[in-house]
Amino acid sequence: MKEKWNFILYLLWFSYLIISAVVMFGHGFLLSRKTLSDVSECVPLSSIGCDGREISNSTGGCSEDEKIRAILLNPDSPLVCPPRSQRVVLILVDALRYDFTEYNADLENPLQYQNKLPVITNLLGKWPNRTRVFRFMADPPTTTLQRIKALVTGSLPTFVDVSSNFAAMEIQEDNILDQILKDKHRAILLGDDTWARLMPARWHRKHALYSFHTWDLDTVDTEVDSKIYNELKKDDWELLVAHYLGVDHAGHRYGPNHAEMARKLSETNDRLEKIIEILPADAILYVIGDHGMTETGDHGGESKAERTAAWFSYYPPGFRADDGAIGKEVQQTNLAATVSAALGRPPPAPSLGYVELPVLPQMTTAGTLLCLTNNLKQISKYLLRYGEESQQVSLDRLTQLLNATRTQIDLASAVYSELELRHYIEDVRLLTDNIRNVFREVWVEFDSLSMLRALLLLLLAIFFNWIISEGVPIERIPHVFSSSFVPSGLIGIAVCIGVCYTAFTLEMLSDLEHAIFLSTGLISGVFTCMLVIMHWDGITQKWYESHPLFYERFARTALFASAAVLVSNSYIIEEGAVLSFLALSVIGLIAWNVRTIKCLGLWVGFGVSLALTRPYLGCREEQGDCWTSDSKNSSNASRAALVLALGSMAAVVSIARRYLDWRGYGFVIAGIFSCAHWAVGWGSLGSPGRSKMLARGAWLVIVCTFFLLLKRDSRGATMPLIIAGLSLYVANTLVLGAAFAPTAGLALLSGLFVLNIVAMIKTDGAGKSALSSRYNSSIACLWALLASYYFYGSGHHATLGHVSWAAVFHAGDPAHLVYGHALSAVLMFISLFGMPLMFGVTTPLLALWSRAGATPVGPRTQMAAVFSLCLKFSLCFAVRMFAAALSATIHCRHLMIWGVFTPKLLFEFGACVAALLGSFIGATLTAWHFTTQHRSS
Repeated sequence: MKEKWNFILYLLWFSYLIISAVVMFGHGFLLSRKTLSDVSECVPLSSIGCDGREISNSTGGCSEDEKIRAILLNPDSPLVCPPRSQRVVLILVDALRYDFTEYNADLENPLQYQNKLPVITNLLGKWPNRTRVFRFMADPPTTTLQRIKALVTGSLPTFVDVSSNFAAMEIQEDNILDQILKDKHRAILLGDDTWARLMPARWHRKHALYSFHTWDLDTVDTEVDSKIYNELKKDDWELLVAHYLGVDHAGHRYGPNHAEMARKLSETNDRLEKIIEILPADAILYVIGDHGMTETGDHGGESKAERTAAWFSYYPPGFRADDGAIGKEVQQTNLAATVSAALGRPPPAPSLGYVELPVLPQMTTAGTLLCLTNNLKQISKYLLRYGEESQQVSLDRLTQLLNATRTQIDLASAVYSELELRHYIEDVRLLTDNIRNVFREVWVEFDSLSMLRALLLLLLAIFFNWIISEGVPIERIPHVFSSSFVPSGLIGIAVCIGVCYTAFTLEMLSDLEHAIFLSTGLISGVFTCMLVIMHWDGITQKWYESHPLFYERFARTALFASAAVLVSNSYIIEEGAVLSFLALSVIGLIAWNVRTIKCLGLWVGFGVSLALTRPYLGCREEQGDCWTSDSKNSSNASRAALVLALGSMAAVVSIARRYLDWRGYGFVIAGIFSCAHWAVGWGSLGSPGRSKMLARGAWLVIVCTFFLLLKRDSRGATMPLIIAGLSLYVANTLVLGAAFAPTAGLALLSGLFVLNIVAMIKTDGAGKSALSSRYNSSIACLWALLASYYFYGSGHHATLGHVSWAAVFHAGDPAHLVYGHALSAVLMFISLFGMPLMFGVTTPLLALWSRAGATPVGPRTQMAAVFSLCLKFSLCFAVRMFAAALSATIHCRHLMIWGVFTPKLLFEFGACVAALLGSFIGATLTAWHFTTQHRSS
């Protein structure tokens, strides 16, 4: 059976076509903004003459205000450094939501996060001129890395940057740190090492600590406290950055309404009181949150709770007078320009922020105008340079913004009175807000050509492969793949890649990756089209003679309908419940077609297993009461949840062991290690170190079990596939944690019910007739619906803020493991998409699982049926992927694009990759163990 390896190569070929098309789509859809290498420069006021022009050595004869007035009369003058500077203490309390800072003495029973920061309210009442507190509004995505980038550069983050949250790259743009280093000032870093990774080699001293251990509430905060009070007493720095993580980690682990959150906020209150007591007189204290959090403690999306952080400022000599109300909204992009002004530097070159004068020291009218015109000149230069480097902003709009900016610069020289200054400040603020909104729009500009090409390649791959899998008669498939079709196609792809590399080397192509994806996708479409044409007679004859039953038509319709309605944001929000209904309906129609009491009982069991997953379904913020009442957390299993996890694992191990051969011992040992891992690490008296060692032991056994599956015997592929599925079941339970581990057992039970029902279909007919009913696309659609449902059934949701990172740490801190980041990625992938992976690996069982008395068929036909099922299962996820990409294209300007449709696109891509990988592994195991002599399962 030489064609069986061509089957595997073809599945690999198909997977490449789907993934490459989606990657091309992502390049067009998830665009990042154009970054510029410009750096803001300013001329010291001491180098400006009384005529407002730069001279080598300034002479006396005029005051600073007179120099500034002369500068204002010359709109083309360079940026001038503010005449005075203060030191800045920047305290970043990660996830400091604004309502954490509010104090209401009338609350009789405050929540755990309420009234825990009285220091702010006390200071506002005692020294209102020294204190400010604002709502600090973040732009999505609300992840720490993107927030830090926005805070130090003053620019806006892009959605695609969210993928780099584990591997922060050095900032290449101008930022606060680079600005103060130009003035030979020094900066100190304490806390989160994300700052050190984003801005290395810029710190006079640093004490950076690993930031992503969300279970650790105290280590980073304690270490920062051990350094910060001594640093405040030193005078060899101008900027002190201290990043505390305890509040954020308490939110991730417990949620905001928990005693641990109350403890961390109370610690923050005591910390701020001590810092204010010893704060140097020439230093401004800025206490900010980089983002907020939801009611479950998560963040990453664009809900108001995630976007609304706090900005508390304190300055002993007093701030500039402010008529604004406490708690007014200010944008986080304003911090960079404001801190730069406080430090005597101009705003960073990419900043689109506005200088927040209420949190700066009192200045003369001329000094205030200098800060504002510096801000406007920097933004004007950015508008001009960005227009030169990118065509995202239309020329007319860019000209309009530039003219408005220069008009405000010109008007500055005519401002003298306090009333005129107030009106001018408001006009400048409105203008900068308008410019920021314009760029917020254009940085969601999509490459429509790349997106349309990718959709075309996806459609070609799906269309022709669906015809091949559905139309080519089963008896012809072995002959097709024993021919030169697959080798010729792979050679064609290799030639395309070679031609693209040659053209790129000769500088005939500018985008090599795009050219490779496009050319290989088109040549693959040509090859599959030729195959369809060559076998069109058999295809048409098969379609003419086929008489699909109602359940077959319904299953295909259900799959396509579930994909088509992804254009609805309301459906995406409620997709989990709909998928369970569709899967139950399809299997119910199959059971009705079989018409036996046993089959009806299996269907009832299937429905019960789906119903038992309902308590584990996660909630989205859009789901109202469900969201606010949802307190489930995969990292904190209750006593009942632990008992259920141990019981489900013990049940699966004890039942499965009765039917497994010698390979099953690995599965049993892995199950025992998993149970011990949960039991030893549970509760406050547990042993986390021993628990993690047991988890590592379970993973080692799982890996060894997969390697043992390579040993061949004469009993066929059914048993190795079962062992592989059970091993993935254990892997899923490990990453899901004890709280959600039973859902993996329910998924296994649901799959078993489906396998037994499918094995009853038309088993009293001829062999080929029975087999044709089991490799039918309706069965693959059912299996795909079930795999898609269990993404939701295991507690997940297609939102970034709903992702739990506990899976990364259950076997130890990845920072201290070999290939730690790669292992983190693998563990998170299994945690999120382990169910499609498990169902993909076990797809061949739909064709191989049989009952006594089933009519045997030839091995070549059976192997062809396995290939057809794996291809159809992969196609089901490819169809859903195409629908998600099309939906994102249609709704690219929709209000919900970043909150609903883009996360769905990303999660659907992950599920598609898992399904493709799983079906490839399952087909490979089948081909490896397939025997030429037929044996009943």
